[in-house]
Amino acid sequence: MTAPTHSPFPQRLMHALRRWRRRVAERRRHRADAGHLACMSEHDLRDLGIGRSEVQQLLDSHR
Repeated sequence: MTAPTHSPFPQRLMHALRRWRRRVAERRRHRADAGHLACMSEHDLRDLGIGRSEVQQLLDSHR
């Protein structure tokens, strides 16, 4: 007797759901980071070594 094999469909579905969940979490983190940086003063941003004009470029490069 052979062991039952798992159908590839449930496995693919689980992988797809995990990827979707990871992307949702990344988008939430990205929006939160963007909100935090947008609320920072020019002085705080300079302390981090970035200017306000660089914020969007930095966020886009880390997607």
